[in-house]
Amino acid sequence: MFVCEANRIRKQFTLDLCRARRSARAVSARGFVVPLLMALYFFPLVTEAEAVGGLSNSKINVLSADTVPRKHVEVEPFFSLEFEDDGNDTVRFGGGLRLTPGLLENLEAGVNINYLNVEDSDLIKTESDFGDIEAGVKFRFLDEERGYPVSLAYQGGVTFPVGNGARWIVEPGGLILTKNFTDKFSMDADFVFGIIEDDSWSFTTDIGFGYFLKSWFQPVVEAAYAFEDPDGSDGISTINVTAGFTSPVSDWLTVIVGVTPDVYTKNADRLVVISAAFTFFF
Repeated sequence: MFVCEANRIRKQFTLDLCRARRSARAVSARGFVVPLLMALYFFPLVTEAEAVGGLSNSKINVLSADTVPRKHVEVEPFFSLEFEDDGNDTVRFGGGLRLTPGLLENLEAGVNINYLNVEDSDLIKTESDFGDIEAGVKFRFLDEERGYPVSLAYQGGVTFPVGNGARWIVEPGGLILTKNFTDKFSMDADFVFGIIEDDSWSFTTDIGFGYFLKSWFQPVVEAAYAFEDPDGSDGISTINVTAGFTSPVSDWLTVIVGVTPDVYTKNADRLVVISAAFTFFF
């Protein structure tokens, strides 16, 4: 998950995972091949639509199957700076706050409150607006820690329109896959379907890889695809990539920074988004 529809900055490590490093585990041939095949399946389907808000992750945008532990909560201020290649020098700045409590050991629910959405371009004066509110739920039903080759979780959510021209979006369901190849190297992949007000629908999928060079520094690369089918109009699709890092500077704070350029768009202007987030764990 940020303020722009394609990039929501979301989320970070749980206490059970020591917020930085996964439990060391030998990588069997089956444990490697299964998630790799799923990753190859997920990526060709990717575009630029809504992602579920309010949920935790371990990388930059893509969600992980891990959940916030019971009786704990993540609080995450997040920010984004967006440049649109529309010939009008359009620039947007967004800010928000994510709150995600752990309800059970394998269940979390949360909300993104996008409290700031500022836009400026050659065509309009600077405008400021309150962003949308997004709520989501994540339920992990397979846990790699219990001997399964991967972790799998259900995700779903809803976007409550607040800003000018915003639309209701209901995401009835999607899946999240997480695979820890070693205690340093991991992969997350997810997809979700959305039903959008005015008889439109969307599909979004992401995949991301992270490797801890140090216990406090994880470089991350991600790719995402989103598709939206507006009622009575041509479909909108986008492919983008993200490069950045997460830095668990302590057990209670993780810093997230990423840059996300669009590499392909259809019926949409290309964007470059710079994002940052600060995940506090209580």
